[in-house]
Parts: sequence; C-alpha cells; structure tokens
Amino acid sequence: MTLPRRIAALPNYLASGSNTVFSEAAPGHKFLGYFRNFQDVDARAFEPYKGKAKLVAPLPPPGPQNRTEQAQLKAEYDGVLNEVCKLPAASCAQVSALRNRQQALIAHYGANAYRISTTSTAPFATGLGNEHPIENGFAFLTPYGLPYLAGSGVKGILRRAMQELRDEDEGGFTDTAINALFGPENINQPEDAQRGALDFWDVFPDPAKAGNKLVVEIMTPHFGGYYQKSETPHDSGAPIPVSFLAVPAKSQFDFHVVCQPNRLPAALQDQWRSLLDRAFAHAFEWVGFGAKTSVGYGAMAAARPTPPPATTTATGSAAPSSAAADTQIWPTAKLQFNPSSGIITASFEGKTAVGAKGAEADQLRAALGEERVTKLKKAKELNGVAVMVVKLGNTWQLKSLCQM
Repeated sequence: MTLPRRIAALPNYLASGSNTVFSEAAPGHKFLGYFRNFQDVDARAFEPYKGKAKLVAPLPPPGPQNRTEQAQLKAEYDGVLNEVCKLPAASCAQVSALRNRQQALIAHYGANAYRISTTSTAPFATGLGNEHPIENGFAFLTPYGLPYLAGSGVKGILRRAMQELRDEDEGGFTDTAINALFGPENINQPEDAQRGALDFWDVFPDPAKAGNKLVVEIMTPHFGGYYQKSETPHDSGAPIPVSFLAVPAKSQFDFHVVCQPNRLPAALQDQWRSLLDRAFAHAFEWVGFGAKTSVGYGAMAAARPTPPPATTTATGSAAPSSAAADTQIWPTAKLQFNPSSGIITASFEGKTAVGAKGAEADQLRAALGEERVTKLKKAKELNGVAVMVVKLGNTWQLKSLCQM
C-alpha cells in the first residue's frame, strides 16, 4: 500500500472525536497531536487547505463517484475542528485549578499585587500564525493543552495602551513612566538595558459560561490572487473560507500583575496602580487582546480591579491600604471637552481629574442632559458642575456627576 502524504498525526481509523481513547484529551492535544486528517486505508487522503478539501493522488476516475467522495471528504473536514472544541471534564477542572492557583499566589504579594477580572465581549484568538496543517494555528499551553494568553502578550498590549494614552496627553503617561514600568523599548547601549517594574502573568480564559468549549470562526479573504499571485484585484474572484479556532465571547479572563516598586522612581511608586487602571480600561475598550483585534476580536468588558489586601496595624486592626481610594465631591467644578479625543476632564481649586472616556464619558453626558451637553460641546467647557472624583495615587479620576 502506498502511504499518503504526511498531513497530520492521526489516521482516520483513530478518529479523535469519537474514539474513547481521546475522548478526555485536552483541546490542544487533539489539535496539535491527534488531529485527524488522514483518510481511508487505500492511500487516499485530503489536503485541508483553507477550508477546501481536495483529494490527494491516487484519484478515482472522473464521474459522479468522484464528486460524491469529494463532498463526503469536505463534510468530514468541516467536522474535524469541531472535534477539537469541547473541553472535557478533566480540562475544565484543570482550568479551574490553574486560575485558583494564580488567585492564591497573587495574594502573597500584598500591596504590590494587581488583579483585574473581566468578560470577553467578542471571540478571542491567539497564535494563529503557529504552524499547523490547516495553516491557522492556536496557542495552547504545553503540557496542559489549554488555551492561554502569554504574559508577554499582555505586557505588549498594556504598553501599547499606555503609549496611546501618552499620545492623547493624558496625565501621568510619559516616556519616563512607561520605560520605568515596562523597561526601555529601544536599547542603543548594553548599559541602557534594564528590567521594568511590572511582571505580567499568563492568562487562562475560562469558557464555562460559554458552554466549556472553543468555537470555530471563519475569515473569508477576497483577493487571494492579488496577495499570492500578484494578479490585479477584482470583484469577480471566488473567496475561500478559512476556518480557525477561538475562545468564545462571554468567557472569563483574569489578569495578574506584580509590581517591584524598588525599580520605580519615587514619583511613580504611588502612581503605578492608577496608571494600570487607566491602561487596562483603554485596552479593554479600544485595543483588544490576542489576534485579529483590528476586526473586533479580543474585546473585553469594562471592569474594576480587585483592591489589594489591607495591611494590619500593631494593634491588630486593619489599616487602610496605601492604594485605597480617596473620594471627594467637587461642588463647582469646571468640565472641559476635547472634541478630537472625546475626553471630558474636571478641574476644581487647582486640581484636575483625569478625563473620562468611552463608556464613562457617555454616562457623564447622559447625566448632564441634552441642554448642558450642547453647551459643553459648543463652548468646550461648562462651569459650576458638581462631580465625584476618586484619588488614585497622585492623580484624580472623574467618576460621576452629583446632585447638590
């Protein structure tokens, strides 16, 4: 018998989806090691290229039988990725154990720990550029075979979020602060290399609320001839659907960060937490995590960070944490509106609150009412407004309007 071209690890008679041997295998193990793409025992196979199954020689004679077999192989290919998606009970328990372990570990860092939990509002994909027979990989953590987002990826997204906030002239976001938190981005001399103060942990998504399974997403490139063969792009091409794996929306994500304040200048040692608050909020709403963020993947819901545990005084009573919020009411604040960024800021008696943006700005505008919003947009400022602000480190955050 002539063996087919090596396409994946598992022959058809060991079906990864139905065979009891692999029923409890983690998704990553099925996808990377037990992926079922060999077909038949008489040397016929199909090539899983961009969602289109085609027979690999030797081919049967042309005719209805060939078309029928092509259709059958295509149907089998469409089911291969679905075999990978389900998280068996053992994998669900492992996800829960890993997440609980991180939560227990982060508590040991006390005031130097930062934790924020959120829910994805769109599918999350990562590692699509990894090699795989279907030409779209996925990032699974070895040896668990579970989807994850590497801490280095979280670090890159947060750095980008802070750089965007710096470009929008938000208070506290400077090159000095960003380099101190993340380390210098450009190193011209060996002595310039230094480690940043923030350590980012890997993230393990929990798709329990989405059915404990991954999902199959599809992208449809329309100009394959233009990108691959240098042909002139036109509208009469035949786009080929491309399948890839993703973590479904409504999955839970927990982000953990540890700060080493001794690596920070004095001015940042009380400010790093508030900068992370704002950077995560910006990343959740505007940047996204993982791959294909430009088309909406990896978006997260707005979230509040978990406060660090309170320290204990000599008398045994709980003392407020150094990062505890200090709330104030500014009865006659001046609001200012930046039409280019949509940011609303507040100032009162020489103090300025970090501007609200996105959903928070929308809530402020709704609370102001149509008449005052019109005045604010026209004059770019509005006087005599009562607002609530929260002190985060050395900065103030505008939270809401107040009724006086």
